[in-house]
Amino acid sequence: MVGLFSSHANKLRTAHRHVSDDSNRGQPQATRSGKRKSQPRLSDQKVSEIVAEYEAGKTVYELATTCNCHRVTISAVLKRQGVPLRCTSPTSEQIDEMVRLYESGLSLAKVGQRFAMNASTVLAQLRKMGVRTRDAQGRDR
Repeated sequence: MVGLFSSHANKLRTAHRHVSDDSNRGQPQATRSGKRKSQPRLSDQKVSEIVAEYEAGKTVYELATTCNCHRVTISAVLKRQGVPLRCTSPTSEQIDEMVRLYESGLSLAKVGQRFAMNASTVLAQLRKMGVRTRDAQGRDR
């Protein structure tokens, strides 16, 4: 019995979708649903600038902010251009230094700044090493 109702409900949804699509034909996608808007494409010149700035040392996050797009877009552009992405995982020496700095009293953000990494990356590495972390007020958790 449930299968029968389910089958009819699916057909009804499909029919409704087709009717809705027909009434919206000819309208741009952005005005149909209100959710999506067209994204501007990066020009060849902008792509060249992204590659140059990345090779000069800027991070994917910094480039995404300057280009007003998502970091995944920047990564995709770099990959299409054949640019090898830098490894963002810290080395074991860096992790040891992170532990030392954090245990000396520096915050996650300050430690992250020293290594040009996000505080959440530092936190993840400290947790892997079994380091007890502090709350925002500096108290042990």
